[in-house]
Amino acid sequence: MGATENRRRTRIVDRQFQLGLAVRLLLVLTILFAAGLLLAFAPSYYVLATTNDLRSLEPAAAEFLVLHKRLWPMALFSLAGIFLYAIFFSHRIAGPLYRVNAILRALIEDREPPVVNFRDDDYFQPTAALLKELSEKMRASREIQPPRAGGDPPPSDAK
Repeated sequence: MGATENRRRTRIVDRQFQLGLAVRLLLVLTILFAAGLLLAFAPSYYVLATTNDLRSLEPAAAEFLVLHKRLWPMALFSLAGIFLYAIFFSHRIAGPLYRVNAILRALIEDREPPVVNFRDDDYFQPTAALLKELSEKMRASREIQPPRAGGDPPPSDAK
């Protein structure tokens, strides 16, 4: 039970799932953000690339530099925030899956399954209720049927 308690304190329960989700989310958002940057810088870049008039170039260059100074720090801050949010969000999924796996592992190994406890803000609350019901049903059936002694074959109806 000590391992379970220590697991509840950490935010990364299933490293492969949580980091994979965070990286995929960052990848998609980075692509969308790059498209947004392209749209933000495109008018100034177009003016800089196509105009030879110095009066038109100066405001476009100034706008380009202002956007450059403001957008990159905001982009890094946003991506870091999104990554942290993905870790915290995925914790609400990975934690319950970790506990479901522990219960299934115990059932497969014919051990008493641990008590099903999900945090209030976890996903899969209906699954927790079903697993709790299943665990109680299996516990009750184990209490009714005592284990056979010494490997004797089960009683046969054929005489």
